[in-house]
Amino acid sequence: MKKIMVVSILALIFALAVVGEANNANNGAPSENAKNLIVGFSDKIPQDIHEKVKAHGASVVSKNDEINFVVVDPKGRNKAELMSELGRLPKAAYVEEDYIATAFLDPNDTGYPNQWGPRDINAPLAWDITLGSPNVIIAIVDTGVDYNHPDIAANYYIGGYDFINNDADPMDDNGHGTHVAGIAAAVTNNGIGVAGISQSKIIAEKVLSASGSGSYSSVASGITHAANNGAKVISMSLGGSSSSRTLQNAVNYAWNKGALIVAAAGNDNSGKISYPAAYSNVIAVSALNPDDSFAYYSNHGKKIELSAPGTSVYSTYLGGGYATLSGTSMATPFVSGSAALVLSKNNTLTNKQVRTILDNSAVDLGAIGRDNYFGYGKVNPYGALLQTP
Repeated sequence: MKKIMVVSILALIFALAVVGEANNANNGAPSENAKNLIVGFSDKIPQDIHEKVKAHGASVVSKNDEINFVVVDPKGRNKAELMSELGRLPKAAYVEEDYIATAFLDPNDTGYPNQWGPRDINAPLAWDITLGSPNVIIAIVDTGVDYNHPDIAANYYIGGYDFINNDADPMDDNGHGTHVAGIAAAVTNNGIGVAGISQSKIIAEKVLSASGSGSYSSVASGITHAANNGAKVISMSLGGSSSSRTLQNAVNYAWNKGALIVAAAGNDNSGKISYPAAYSNVIAVSALNPDDSFAYYSNHGKKIELSAPGTSVYSTYLGGGYATLSGTSMATPFVSGSAALVLSKNNTLTNKQVRTILDNSAVDLGAIGRDNYFGYGKVNPYGALLQTP
């Protein structure tokens, strides 16, 4: 009998001023939570950007040429003053703080029996139509993935990146990303462990550290890298409370490349959806309890689009193990895996078409029609496949 490891991790919840849409700065005072700044450009990043930033007593840490931004270390400079100065650089479109995103995971103490989630969303009926295709790639933008896990290895696709350690080895050192990956696409019918929603390939973009947090610039780079490397579904069980031009640009870039983007609504038990889930080109996912009631910790609001199992979800974990965790983090890959099943049946569909199919096939919960808690309803891959041409 396999050992079930019950893990409790508290997601870091923080309150930051929402970033305004002004070109050069945010509306509030600089946040102590954000060490670095981001400078976005209206065109290509100037070739001499390192020298230009150095002239202001700061340094360029990294850059993203897809959506034209650089990350700047203030080097002790007053951030408000430096933001104003950098906003006057040639072609600078905006300057904002490089906020911190965190993994959305709530404490779990229950040890709930294995895998109620797939049965709850009718996944076994969906598997009679398709188990999923290895030609569909799901990007797990998270803490990385334990790609040596016996329940993941066969579905792992080499090509992701570690934006925390700046190398091509996105190994998970937290466990969150591995748990998420298993929900979406753990190997099915291999005689061990758990069954993922879709037998698709997993690409790992490590944007969160061992502590479960990471900068918005890392998340944005993970999104663009995934889009450039063939991901048809981008799954993000993470977020922050502040909006960001950089993060929104990355989401729009991936959407325009054809990727369907799914993100966790957040675990604040509030009416404010976290970012990037709050953006229009992202499916925001709320969490359900095993009885299909709304999970107390889940955020809610008009942007909620779909709901999925989130409480006491059993999945893969570090070192070949398994764990039972809770959060909107767990709900998100149920939707991502369902999207991959739809694309497995018909890979000519656009991201907009897949999104419409998922919304139209959802099982209505709560108030009749779309509501602020369940969105269009509980994700239903079987119903979605019946609607897939």
